[in-house]
Amino acid sequence: MLATVVSTVYSFTDKYPDAWIYATGSTKSRTRLYRIGLTRYLTEIQADFELYGLKDGKWEIFTLKIEYEAFLAKRK
Repeated sequence: MLATVVSTVYSFTDKYPDAWIYATGSTKSRTRLYRIGLTRYLTEIQADFELYGLKDGKWEIFTLKIEYEAFLAKRK
């Protein structure tokens, strides 16, 4: 499933390179699973994308071990 999401994000940003991708889980636990997936592939993600996390209503550069409310990515 994650591979499908990654493939879709790459395809979409190939066509729309200035687009921002917003992601959040439908539940807090789902958002946590997204964070775990992003953490697992962070080096690869950061090679191609700027990655941010939403914490306390403010966007910040994605940092390991921080619980975020949502995620935002933009192709470099």
